[in-house]
Amino acid sequence: MRKMPLIVVLMATVLFSLQQSRSSTEQEKSQTAALAGADVITVTITTGGGLYGPVKSQFKVGEVIPVVISMTNTGDKPAKYCLSTSLFQNRPRLKRDGQLIPYLTNLPQQTEQEDLILRCERSAAKQLLQLQPKQTKVVDWLTFGPQGIAWYGALPAGHYELVLQRRLECCQGPMAESNNVAFEVVP
Repeated sequence: MRKMPLIVVLMATVLFSLQQSRSSTEQEKSQTAALAGADVITVTITTGGGLYGPVKSQFKVGEVIPVVISMTNTGDKPAKYCLSTSLFQNRPRLKRDGQLIPYLTNLPQQTEQEDLILRCERSAAKQLLQLQPKQTKVVDWLTFGPQGIAWYGALPAGHYELVLQRRLECCQGPMAESNNVAFEVVP
């Protein structure tokens, strides 16, 4: 008689663990489906534009250089994307006169640390948003200069080329590459 309750407890434990495993798998599929269609999102950048006035390609030494980030859903179905923090989502790649400029700090590499990824994932600032088919929307911006994240030091006079890698998921995952934007910094 004592064996029967033990068997019932064991069976309940097995069923519960199977349910947990299925629930976890369904959650992963749901998250993947939430960002399904990410391959139809294109990232476009401009220097200036949006809240920063007209798009422009020439700046003076010491002037703040705003970069406006837009995304377009080129597909026929709504596509989801995430907004979290600029540091997790953006990776500018800036060249001056053809030479890649290194980041001023190692902050971008630090965002690959598991504890910081978890903190980002738990952040209240993280938002899952949607682009309708064929919709283009300004989704973010960053600046080069004394404001915001110090990606690079002061930009001396020269010819610059900028490409941005943008993470479509919140805190980790693949990045989509933007168009290439050229601009000049003059004395």
